[in-house]
Amino acid sequence: MMNKYNKPTPVNGLILAGGLARRMGGQDKGLMILAGISLVEHCINTLSPQVGQLFISANRNIAQYQKLTFPVLQDSTDKHEGPLAGLQRALEASPDMPVLVVPCDAPLFPAQLAARLWEAYQENNYLAAIPHDGTRLQPLFGLFSPSSLESLGQYLSTGQRKVETWVTSLPYKVVDFSEQSAHFLNINTTDDLHRAELFLEKLKPC
Repeated sequence: MMNKYNKPTPVNGLILAGGLARRMGGQDKGLMILAGISLVEHCINTLSPQVGQLFISANRNIAQYQKLTFPVLQDSTDKHEGPLAGLQRALEASPDMPVLVVPCDAPLFPAQLAARLWEAYQENNYLAAIPHDGTRLQPLFGLFSPSSLESLGQYLSTGQRKVETWVTSLPYKVVDFSEQSAHFLNINTTDDLHRAELFLEKLKPC
């Protein structure tokens, strides 16, 4: 029987693939291969069933990302201002629906991420719903109201770029994902990539 999380939610999705990946030698992380397909494709496969419109934030290899058939949003400037610049573009493109963000280098996120955040987001006049993995807040997996765009623009105009500083300035709801903490693995090294491969192997049916 389908449970309440086995359905798309009235939110749009954003995959962040616009970073410089300095810790991985400048590789385009979204195009790195994990278990036979790129990290961005893993994210698409998990996120697209959860959301309405799906966007990809990218600032290089644009033609390759466009082949994935989803709208590709580039930052408003060429200054590589970080994840919040990508979110800003997505909120501009989604004036009537909240935006769920996921980073391309953390492709193991839960299949119920959108539904659980949406459920919490509706409880009050929140501008964001943010997962907590039991150890730390995970703002790069947040669900953000279109009404947060004004605050974000003001924050970026000051020259600040730290995601958590801006997110925690909003009225936001924390959502407990401690039972799924492993799903928030961030791939920053080749060792992390290997750990992700082992994680996916465990998920395969016997």
